[in-house]
Amino acid sequence: MHIALLAIFAGASLVATTAQALEVRFFPGERVYAYEASAQHGANTVVVHNIAILNNAAEPVALAEVSIELMQADRVLDQRTLGPDELAQSAAGGAGIQQAGLLDVLAFQFGGSTLLPQNTTLSADLTLEPGEAVIVASQVFAYRGARDGLRVRVNGDAAQGQVAIRSGASQTAFSFPLQGMWFNASGASLHTHHRWTPMEEFGYDFILLDGNGSRVKGDATQFADYLAYGQPVAAAAEGKVVFVVADQGEDAAGMQQPGETIEAYFERLQQIQFERIAKGPPGVGGNQVIIDHGNGEFSFYGHLKPDSVSVKVGDPVERGAQIGAVGSSGNSTEPHLHFHVCNSADPLMCAGIPVQWDRPFSPLPDLPRAAQSGDFMTRMEN
Repeated sequence: MHIALLAIFAGASLVATTAQALEVRFFPGERVYAYEASAQHGANTVVVHNIAILNNAAEPVALAEVSIELMQADRVLDQRTLGPDELAQSAAGGAGIQQAGLLDVLAFQFGGSTLLPQNTTLSADLTLEPGEAVIVASQVFAYRGARDGLRVRVNGDAAQGQVAIRSGASQTAFSFPLQGMWFNASGASLHTHHRWTPMEEFGYDFILLDGNGSRVKGDATQFADYLAYGQPVAAAAEGKVVFVVADQGEDAAGMQQPGETIEAYFERLQQIQFERIAKGPPGVGGNQVIIDHGNGEFSFYGHLKPDSVSVKVGDPVERGAQIGAVGSSGNSTEPHLHFHVCNSADPLMCAGIPVQWDRPFSPLPDLPRAAQSGDFMTRMEN
């Protein structure tokens, strides 16, 4: 949602249970989306943000093995087995997050109570006492062809959980929400931060560059030094405004200072970002607009410039109508537009949906494909 979100852990939600002692949950739990890595080669990637294994029995249960299977038409095509070493690392990491009080702060990563019932304790080891759980996070798969389901087996067949894998993109076709040529600094590619957070998994950070590849004029100490700042933001599709934040200022503390090393900057930025995230939607997205397009699809426009939001909750909007201007409010490190599509109007507790663009997004001749980090994107008229 911002140019440099620091990775912390990975996410979690409900999907399947068993009548046995152990229960398996996922987040997102409605479905897991595959994202196209190469249309020409039929290559796709899947990130399973969170798998939670809960002990609902009255006695301790030893966790020994977790098998993750990708399936197509009931056939297992890919399998990964996590043994004691890998599971012990997951247990220690999750327990540390909980002990630091970050489960609540980062509820959008873990699905809140959807993944873990209230008062659930994350075990620091592989012996799950009654009511304890372990979270297995950020499992990544790359494959060729199609997969339609993901199954998790715990301790052989002691417990199972399943969730659908969905290919493709949104039912709504979206127009590019900016004018001119923009650089997709952070998309759904695995090497950028969006892919690792459920709500913004398929999001975009758009910045504006000049002919020399620079995104700034001047010394980059002021927001107005950035070429993106103040550029108009349009509704990407027809819909109804369902959420607005319009009273947030901008804080230059999140910007890298002249002469500041990247190591020193990230160390300083981490504390700033935690403070912003703790403020909830206004601290994360800043001035923002969410539009309902039907079909359970909601577009999000974040980090808008103060005093630029021109719509209110309940307003109908047409495709291409201006709703605000590019800014750097909320958890932003420099002026840019954050855009994504999600499955609910909640700005944090939702799961991302890959975006279907209504026209080719690239200015260069290319076969149809999904947008990637590093693409130049524009509103194509033909």
